[in-house]
Amino acid sequence: MSTTMALSIPSAIAQNYPTMNDDDLDLRRGVAWAAGSFPYNQVVNVVDSLTDKVLGRIVPDRHGTQGGILSDPFGIILPGTAVFISLWGVTLTGDRPPGCYVEYFVQVAPRNGSADLNALVPKSLEIRIGNRIIEIEAFSSGVTKTRRAFNYEYTVTDYETNRKYRYQSIWYMTRNVFRLTSSDVRILTSAPEGEVRTRLKFSDDSRIIVPIGGGTVEKWKEAYKLDPTCGESAVSEEPQTTPKVAAANPAEPPKPPSNDSTTPQNPNARPQGKVALAARQSVDSVTARLDGAYVTSSGTYEAKLLIENKSDRAFTFVPIFAKVVDAQGKTVPARVIIDPDSSGTTEPKETTRGRLVILGRKWNPSGRQNLFLVIQGNGDRNFRLPF
Repeated sequence: MSTTMALSIPSAIAQNYPTMNDDDLDLRRGVAWAAGSFPYNQVVNVVDSLTDKVLGRIVPDRHGTQGGILSDPFGIILPGTAVFISLWGVTLTGDRPPGCYVEYFVQVAPRNGSADLNALVPKSLEIRIGNRIIEIEAFSSGVTKTRRAFNYEYTVTDYETNRKYRYQSIWYMTRNVFRLTSSDVRILTSAPEGEVRTRLKFSDDSRIIVPIGGGTVEKWKEAYKLDPTCGESAVSEEPQTTPKVAAANPAEPPKPPSNDSTTPQNPNARPQGKVALAARQSVDSVTARLDGAYVTSSGTYEAKLLIENKSDRAFTFVPIFAKVVDAQGKTVPARVIIDPDSSGTTEPKETTRGRLVILGRKWNPSGRQNLFLVIQGNGDRNFRLPF
């Protein structure tokens, strides 16, 4: 869909950090061996490739194990080499769910060129900070519709009996996202100087220690200060149109504010945080529904989107072609973002989850937005969902 938006970046966010385009961080198709283009041990602002709007902030880190005595794990790929890449950061908006996270990439070149991809997918993470250990389950463990495992061919140059020869082999990569709470972030940003050890656990119950460099640890504070609440404080706020008044006697109910209050309440004031929103439409045993919304401090909002397929054939749509229109049919700037563990194809008896982000319209405090979500599905299964 086509959108028009103002290009503005708060000065508190757009500091003199290096930047990476969000398109360069669309890592669902994998990354090159050792991801040499990442600016390691630096605080990096992630910006929209079109608008330069700051979408988040990360600190990349990597650790490698050698495949030979003189080999460089970040250089030429050799059998027996492994590289562990981690992105520590915050997302304000974009393809990743808003909040704090660490994303791990595991790259392995087995000596025999063979590996079980499913077994290499990280499923849980432990981080030791002083005497504390943070334990986190993966946002979505295992290989799902959004690819979390990859394999690539590479050419090995080897020497045997003083003769050089080349042969083809395969290296593998897996990835997963671990969500961090504000409590986790407080522990991370209190870490003393120096290296921090993490432990990755895999789908086959194996595990490995992955150290995080002291330079990365030092910059956690800068990265996570973009939103140290990890989006939780706003979500926990309930909209209130009248203040709560404590009763002088616990046995008595609270008294409402007097009519001569010097601060009259505005029943049409726009709330911030979690708000009620419900909409539902079914076509040929496929249901599209909105279930709750979140209003930002600027008044823009996003809603939880679910596509439930109770039919006997797959339902497919292209998220970037979905659009929002008003009652006059005019397009309202918006985006449909599918969660990392879902895709644009909803198999029979399954549910696709995502978010509808409204960019071109403020939240209407009445609850009724007078908008329509338009989704063009395969066959004749099209939706015009009013909300």
